[in-house]
Amino acid sequence: MRAVLVDLLCNSPFYCAELARALSQAGVRTELASPLFYLEPEALESSPRSRWITDLAVHASRPRPLRLAARAVEGLLNYARLLRRIDANDYDVVHVEWIPFADRASPFMSILRARCDKTGTLLVLSAHNAVPHDRPRTDLGVLKRNIDRAHLIIAHSEHVALELAQDVGTTAPIVVIPLGPQFADRPLPPRAEAGRRLGDPSKPIVLFLGLIRPYKGVDLLSEAWPEVRASFPNATLFVVGKALDAGAALDLQALGRQEGVRVVDRYVSVASMLDFYAVADLVVLPYRRISQSAAFMTAVSLGRPTVVTPIAGLQEQARGLRSAMVADEISGPGIARALTASLRIRGEMAEAAEGDRAALANSPLGWASVARATVAAYETSIRVRSSRD
Repeated sequence: MRAVLVDLLCNSPFYCAELARALSQAGVRTELASPLFYLEPEALESSPRSRWITDLAVHASRPRPLRLAARAVEGLLNYARLLRRIDANDYDVVHVEWIPFADRASPFMSILRARCDKTGTLLVLSAHNAVPHDRPRTDLGVLKRNIDRAHLIIAHSEHVALELAQDVGTTAPIVVIPLGPQFADRPLPPRAEAGRRLGDPSKPIVLFLGLIRPYKGVDLLSEAWPEVRASFPNATLFVVGKALDAGAALDLQALGRQEGVRVVDRYVSVASMLDFYAVADLVVLPYRRISQSAAFMTAVSLGRPTVVTPIAGLQEQARGLRSAMVADEISGPGIARALTASLRIRGEMAEAAEGDRAALANSPLGWASVARATVAAYETSIRVRSSRD
């Protein structure tokens, strides 16, 4: 079987690289159709990247307007080249990870579907979420039309599958396959060394890491932190990640003014990210809404316990894990109670997290299981389509 994973805007370089490698190890001749990640070009070095991909943005990353222009040209060139490969019948499966401008009028999926139908190629779409979390006024009609172009949708949680069917109303077949872990093969540096590089922060240490958007609950964390500090006066909270809009930036500034809070408002490399995880006693995900979280899977894969809010997608991911504590409500006080309770038993939580990490590879969440389920979904869909022809 020949498959191409499509991420033409390089939205998920680390996840796509892991999936491409896992599918290759499962016996699929896999290509990753993604340009290089301009902040860390080496992220895709060991992945089976398509030879026909053009890289422009990585060579024109500054200033931002130049990078956006380069990305637009790069995306159009690579899309045209992808279509030519489909026309040449180079692939059995075209697996789209992200639809550019999915909630706006876009010919991306309709043209792909027409070309795939012509050559008998299976068109698959990964649904990382049902509806964009940062765009509450999403046009569901446009979104549905784009999603319905896929022959098969892979949802990463039952929650997303339910939203796609009920809220979006998609008619395409859906299969649920968990979100695989990122960075599971990366060893953490010794805690003392990482601590020195980060300025020897006082313990215990709580970590929030990831792009900062309003739905990720930084305002709730700001409300929770004084109560945590009342119980643990030396506690440090690292908030690491770039604020992507004005509202998130204001929330981040308010949190940064509190005692014991260190804000790193920028992208950090993978090497620096590992330092933050190495020193963390807890990772907190105070989200107001989410479909499922790659940040959660990163914490699990690196052996770090988590505190999460009671959102269906997060609860589904946490099922069966001993190192995740779910807050009793989505609120500042609820997050504070969960954080303080977890910090009081942080030794036990750390032990549980190491156990979860050790069991991850051979669990349904591990890459081998994810790859097998993905291949089975491809094969079943191809058989169903063949029987109809």
